[in-house]
Amino acid sequence: MEVGPTGAVVELLVDAPALSFAENGAEALLYEILERTELLAEWRVGKCEVTVSDAELAEALEGGSDESLVSPGLGLPIEDVTVQRRRLFALGPRLRAFDLDAFGPSTEDPDARFLAAGALVDRASVLTEELLMDIMTLDEEAESLDKDESNWTADDSEGLFVLHDLPVRYRHHYDVGFAKRFLVASAVVYSRLTSPPWVPPASTAESLALHILIENAKDLLVSFAAVDPDDVTAMFAVFESRAHSRHDYAWLYLEDLDAADPNDSSADPLGFLSQDAHSWFAPYPEVRNPAVHPYLMDDEG
Repeated sequence: MEVGPTGAVVELLVDAPALSFAENGAEALLYEILERTELLAEWRVGKCEVTVSDAELAEALEGGSDESLVSPGLGLPIEDVTVQRRRLFALGPRLRAFDLDAFGPSTEDPDARFLAAGALVDRASVLTEELLMDIMTLDEEAESLDKDESNWTADDSEGLFVLHDLPVRYRHHYDVGFAKRFLVASAVVYSRLTSPPWVPPASTAESLALHILIENAKDLLVSFAAVDPDDVTAMFAVFESRAHSRHDYAWLYLEDLDAADPNDSSADPLGFLSQDAHSWFAPYPEVRNPAVHPYLMDDEG
């Protein structure tokens, strides 16, 4: 490192499969350092470039081939994977409700936990857009077929995004009204991710929204950011244990519940079979003074 009156020059030794990987990774690291270091908050990256020696270039050309342009395992161009990782890395610091330890210990990929944080932020935005599209689809299909929107549900529609990720058993409950309330519930829990301290989901609906977010983030990391699947599983196992206060949402996905007797309390200890999906928005009994969005309040409450 060289320090001058107008700034500093930082040299990094980077081992990467392509120059673009090295350049994007180094630049993302610099931005991360600046954002997380209060004394450097006003600093800016003036230029970031990668140089390679003649010997290193000759070695790369000798052993290289067109296959190096494609990420092994994904079949995607390395440039695309690089762009995706760089974007997620930049989004990571917005997950302010958790630190990196929420994803467990560091893995062989030093960027994995940063990418996991960024994937949650990214998918929260995407899922919000997809829920809006689901609502529009339900509304438009009910109107085009001259149906009462309260009688038109996700069970009648094809190609929905988020609503079809919810438990299939209750799909006939997911009408436009439910979808709108789930949009609000998901927005509430997703917004908590960006500000400390973390407040766990306060209802079954919020728990489901967080669950769907995590599953989508995991898929993004594995399918488009070249993060090892085992690392992704391990990181989010730790994250889920810290983010959820309850795991009742998992019960809703159990196939064995389909054959259970609604009157058998031992087969359905949480009583979900006797409940309507609209009841998922009620706060958990143990939550003290829950901050419930007015749109989610029971009309009789």
